[in-house]
Formats: sequence, structure tokens, C-alpha cells
Amino acid sequence: MKLTTQQIAQIEETLVLNGLVYQDVKLELLDHIASEIEERLSSEKMSFDIVFKAVFEKWEQSLEISSSGNWLGAFFKAPRVVIEKLVTYSKMQVVFILMSALVFGFVLALIVSNIQSQQTFNSLNLGLKGAYLILVLATVLGLFLIWYSKIKTTYGRLFLYRGWLVFLFFFQFNINNEPLKHFDNNNSFLYNFISCLLIGFPFTYSFFQLLLTVKHYKIVKKLKLV
Repeated sequence: MKLTTQQIAQIEETLVLNGLVYQDVKLELLDHIASEIEERLSSEKMSFDIVFKAVFEKWEQSLEISSSGNWLGAFFKAPRVVIEKLVTYSKMQVVFILMSALVFGFVLALIVSNIQSQQTFNSLNLGLKGAYLILVLATVLGLFLIWYSKIKTTYGRLFLYRGWLVFLFFFQFNINNEPLKHFDNNNSFLYNFISCLLIGFPFTYSFFQLLLTVKHYKIVKKLKLV
């Protein structure tokens, strides 16, 4: 039995009342719950209100307000289904950041260890500074746009929570000055690799944070097409 527009709106309103304000998760649950209600209405001779209540009781645990201090901060609270998605994505993101930093550091160490010309070395320094400056400016734009966006998503929430670290790395790792000033081809490859790995981490971290902005606006675009 196909649900009416009013019935779907009632499901959505109930999800919002339970704290589900992030559009990506809300759309997923709306689809699951609506499909489950339609299936039960087709197979069981019960009214919409009875099935509606029964299905939401089934999802009650997923809609309980929860938190994860280790991954999302002690003060952020949301329905359990939101917390679980954010934590799962955060763990996956950490793996990708570390793996990418290893590759970045290895490639950069190879380049640094084989540079013979000071001019080439200076050009590489300038290139790294320019690349990270672009990441910083893109982060500023992303933070501004998501902060003022009327549509909330879990990806946007993560970006607002972690994006500011991009600026910290900019100064902490001296990327705004000379990121490679301690490296040369006279150092051992291991020394250069470890040093380049430390430089690579803020690059890969910044890049994967910006991917959150892309994911956020994919959802925004999808909603505008509906």
C-alpha cells in the first residue's frame, strides 16, 4: 500500500521531533520506515496509525539521544543512528588519512633525497606552500558556506567540527614559511621519510576534510532536485 504525501510528512515530522535534523540520515531513515510501513499495511489489516506506532517503537533505540566523547566531543549529542554514522565515517577517514600520508611522505622523501639543485629544492618548497595555501583558502570558503547553509548534513557537521585544525597545521608545521628547510639529499632516506610524513599528514588531513564539503553539497544538490 502506497503511503500518501501527508503520511510521509508525518513520518518526517516525527523523525525531526526525535532530533534527526541531518538530511542525509533523515532521508535514509524516512525511506526505510516508509517502506516498512507500506509493507506491513499491505500484508496486515491494520490502520496506518497502529502500524506507524509499531514501526517507530522498533526504531526507538536508534533514535535515542547518544554521544561519543572520543570521536565527536563530549558536548555533541544526537540520535544514536547519527552518532554511529559519524563515528563509523570518522574511523574510516582516519585510516584513509594515515595511508595517504604514508604514500605522500614516501613520494616526497624520494624526491627530496634525490634533489641536486637548490633551485629545484626552492621550487618544491614554494609548490608545497602554494598547495597548502589553496587548501587553507578552500577550507575557509567551505566553513563559511556550510555554516550559513540552511541544509544540515552529517558531513557538514564533521567539517565544522574538525575543519579548523587545518589552520593549526598551517602554523604548527611551518608550512607558511619553509616546509622543507630541514631536509636535503645528505640526510638518510629514513630521516627524510619521517620528516616528510609529518609534512604529509596536514596535507592529507586537509584534503579529506574538504571531501566532507563535497559530500555535503552533493546531498544539497540532490535535495534541490527532488
